Amino acid sequence: MIMLRNPWRRIVLRWNGKAAVLSALFRGSIFLLASARSHRAGRSHAALAEALFGALNAGFYGTLTQSLRFAEPRWMAELLLAGMFPLLFQIGDYCFHAVLGTQVFLVSMISSAVFTAFSAAFNLYIMRRDTLLVGEEGRPFAKNLGSLPLLALSFVVSGVKSGWRFGRRLMRRLIQAAARRGMPVDTIASQ
Repeated sequence: MIMLRNPWRRIVLRWNGKAAVLSALFRGSIFLLASARSHRAGRSHAALAEALFGALNAGFYGTLTQSLRFAEPRWMAELLLAGMFPLLFQIGDYCFHAVLGTQVFLVSMISSAVFTAFSAAFNLYIMRRDTLLVGEEGRPFAKNLGSLPLLALSFVVSGVKSGWRFGRRLMRRLIQAAARRGMPVDTIASQ
């Protein structure tokens, strides 16, 4: 892997500040809202800690996503970027807050896990469309922010279309399996 040849230059110096800023804003807000029942100092400490932890890690994660967004095989890149790396991030986040003694921990961690799953998939989607990139490939942050609403809508529509296509393929396979067994096709709908 090219990134491992010179990790200082390819990972550390290309730290994605755009992803870090957005992560700090969203993650800090999530923890602030999720810990609303704790005392004020605990709430602000949890939000600040999450914003800092999220920003630091999201910057490196953004760098990995930018570098691997077109890696082949595509399914492997998607598994790593939208599955394995977010899982590792979540484990680190859990340990970080456990050590800090964050209050109202369960709600915050569930909220953070849901956000991590969606943001990992969304970051991969938008980086494949040249948004939130740094270095020579990047555009000004303000232009990136301006394109995010349309990309978010496109991401949701794309997810719905993918789900629809998956459902249709699954239904076709069920119908074919039923036909091979000699079952009438209308029997599938009743089961």
